[in-house]
Amino acid sequence: MKRFLPLISAVTVMAASLISAAPAEAATLTVQLSARNGTVGVSQTVSATVKDSGQEIGGGVGTVTFTANGAQIGTDTVGGQRGTTATINWTPQTASPSTNITATFDDGTSDTTSVSISSVSTSASITTPGSAGTSTQVTLAAQVRAKVGSYVPTGSVTFYTSNGSAIGSGNLDGSGRTSIPYTTPAAAGTVYLYVVYNGDANAAASGKSGSDSIKVSAAASSLSLVAPQSNFVGSPAQLTAKVNPTNGTGSVAFSANGSALGSANVAGGVATITWVPASTGNFTLKAVYSGGGGVTGATATNGVTVTQPLKADVITLNPAGAAGPWPVGSTQGLANGATVQFGASSASGLPVTLSVIGPCSMSGTTLNVNGVGGPCTLTASTPGGNGYAPTNQTYQVVTGVGTQSASVNSASSGVYRAGATLLLAPVTAKTNLGQSISWSVTSGGKSCKIKRAGGNVKVTLVKKGSCQVTGSAPSVRGQWAAFTIGRTYTVR
Repeated sequence: MKRFLPLISAVTVMAASLISAAPAEAATLTVQLSARNGTVGVSQTVSATVKDSGQEIGGGVGTVTFTANGAQIGTDTVGGQRGTTATINWTPQTASPSTNITATFDDGTSDTTSVSISSVSTSASITTPGSAGTSTQVTLAAQVRAKVGSYVPTGSVTFYTSNGSAIGSGNLDGSGRTSIPYTTPAAAGTVYLYVVYNGDANAAASGKSGSDSIKVSAAASSLSLVAPQSNFVGSPAQLTAKVNPTNGTGSVAFSANGSALGSANVAGGVATITWVPASTGNFTLKAVYSGGGGVTGATATNGVTVTQPLKADVITLNPAGAAGPWPVGSTQGLANGATVQFGASSASGLPVTLSVIGPCSMSGTTLNVNGVGGPCTLTASTPGGNGYAPTNQTYQVVTGVGTQSASVNSASSGVYRAGATLLLAPVTAKTNLGQSISWSVTSGGKSCKIKRAGGNVKVTLVKKGSCQVTGSAPSVRGQWAAFTIGRTYTVR
């Protein structure tokens, strides 16, 4: 038995050596992801634990990358003193029934899970000015907020009155606010309003907001009716209703002795119509203002008298030196620079006033033509009275190119002795336009010579014969013809 002990011991040592020489089993890494369902705009924690062969990893350091539907949402480091669990905070921005969350370690090992992201709940509020006048435009404002989280809702808000009638909608801006204009009712009272947010892809529609109110009231008004006190059958008369305060809107209905005449809208506190009386007598005019723009309605009356129409006046316009008066409505031609003195009279015996428009002017009863380029309209007027109506009569004046004039006192054409010197004009002589006059011998230059002496222009008759002497000034294009004066002198 003893002789076998050494053999058994040797076998035991060999087996131990074989066992200790066996290779170590390779490490296996796994990633275990933890994520839960969430809500748009609400931050939540996503984590992943990295394990080695069923045990949490230690020693080495690595990075875990998190994605949502393939888009990176964060990273964290594991291993060593950092521990084995990577954690990020993720705020979902898009609602979806299935969002794939993946955590991937540096070596490509990963884990994926699917979560549901719900639309965020919302609340809406409305703000009004609190009070306003009737028929007045005001601004209504609304704001929409997510009940939790940081999401800012988009889309639109609808505004309602308390009876459920929609009065408009507005799109939200980048801060979740919107506003619309609203015109208050024409009747006084209190209006209650609310809003409803209509939702978007990531935010649920809200219910009714709390209501806000506008107290609508009308300002007291006063109304006056202005009308001519003397009126004539068939003659237009202007009726004017004046509303105070002047910011009132609405319309005014006019009547005469209870018969409707028409209506007009109020603008700037005034409404106006034209009335043409059809018969004589006394009339009670009435204006009824509807109210509006925060102003109450009102009524005003005015009594007027209507009589038979006045006779038309007849004006006579007599130009001095003319064969007769200008016919009413006639067209007359006058040259630029012309002056016409009128004698004006009227059948009524009332004074006649003359006025003109165009390239002409009036000085009392004298008409002056001041240019060419357009007709002048001359109006003769009487103010009315003595049983006659105010009257206007018009005449057209067509203006033409004017003729220049000058005072030169040139020696008259005729027969003169040789050696005589005749005066033509002062050197300073000018036309009525202020243009200088040039003198020349246009024919017979051997018989006559122009000279200047003693401040005058003269012609010397040097030998027998005949000469033509001309003084001239240039034209003004389109306005004045050239000036020309001629003398013929015979020398003996």
